[in-house]
Amino acid sequence: MMIRTIYFAHDFQESPEPRKHLLELSGYVVRLLTSHQELMAALAERPPSLVLLDTLLEGKNGFAAAEEITQRYPERTYPILLCTTIYRSRPFREEALRCGAQDYFLLPVGADELLRRVNQAIAYFVPPDPQKAVA
Repeated sequence: MMIRTIYFAHDFQESPEPRKHLLELSGYVVRLLTSHQELMAALAERPPSLVLLDTLLEGKNGFAAAEEITQRYPERTYPILLCTTIYRSRPFREEALRCGAQDYFLLPVGADELLRRVNQAIAYFVPPDPQKAVA
C-alpha cells in the first residue's frame, strides 16, 4: 500500500486540526506547515502526494506560494489545492488556477467535499510537461 502524504500549509484564522484529523482518518499522512518558508523547505526534502494551501500564509501568500512551486518544480508529480475563507470572488479562483493550483475552494467546507476534492485531485492529476515550462 502506498503512503499518501499531504503537505498542509495553513494560516492562523482557524485551527487546521479538524481538516488534518479528517484526512488522517481517510488514510493520509498530513504534515502541518505554518509558513511559506516551511513549505518550500519540505518540498526540497521530498515531494508529497498533494499540497493543500490556505491563501493567508506567513511569508508569501498561498497564491504566490503556488506560483513559486510551479516555477521551481515544473516537473512536479503532485497537485496543489488552494482554499480560503476571505477571497471569495471569481477573479481569485482564476488567479489560483493561473498560479498553478488544480483546485480552489471556499472554507468552511464539509468533510465529504474536502475528501472528494483531495481524492479527485490526486487521482486525476496530470503532471505538467517540463518541456512546456522551459519553452
